[in-house]
Amino acid sequence: QEAIFRVVAAVLHIGNINFAKGKEVDSSVIQDDNSRFHLNTASELLECDCNNLEKALITREIVTPEEIITRTLDPESALASRDALAKTIYSRLFDWIVEKINVSIGQDPNSKQLIGVLDIYGFESFKINRVLNSYASIIQMKSCSNILISMCSKWSKRNILGR
Repeated sequence: QEAIFRVVAAVLHIGNINFAKGKEVDSSVIQDDNSRFHLNTASELLECDCNNLEKALITREIVTPEEIITRTLDPESALASRDALAKTIYSRLFDWIVEKINVSIGQDPNSKQLIGVLDIYGFESFKINRVLNSYASIIQMKSCSNILISMCSKWSKRNILGR
C-alpha cells in the first residue's frame, strides 16, 4: 500500500514540474525552485537519480544503428514529455493493481468464466463519448452473447430445449 501511495504521489509531483526556455535553441530547463522541489520529491519517491529524471524530461534520445543522438526539447515538448511519463507511470501502476486484484480473486487460468476489472482510460475526458459508448456497447453485447452461448451449451448437454 505504501508503494502505491509513493507512486501516486510521484505522479502528482511530476505533473507540477514546469519548464522555461534554456540558453540553447530549442532547449529547456527546470523553471524555478518550486519545480525543482517537485522534481527532487518525485525522484525520491521513485527512488531514481534526480539528474537522470531531469534529463529524461528535457531531452530525447534517438537511437540509430551507428550512434545515439541526444536532442534537447523546447519547453512545450518537455511538458509533453512530462505528461507522457506521468501517464505511463500511472497506467503501469493501474495495470499492476488490476493484475493483483484479478490474481487475488483466485481466478483459475483454465476456467472459461472470469470475473475481472475493466477500466477504459480517459472515458470521462471526452466531450462526446460516441466511440467509447460504442465500444462499451460492443463489450456488453459480446458478454451477453457469451453468456447465452454458455447457457445454450449447458441446456443442450442436459437435453433441455429452449424456444
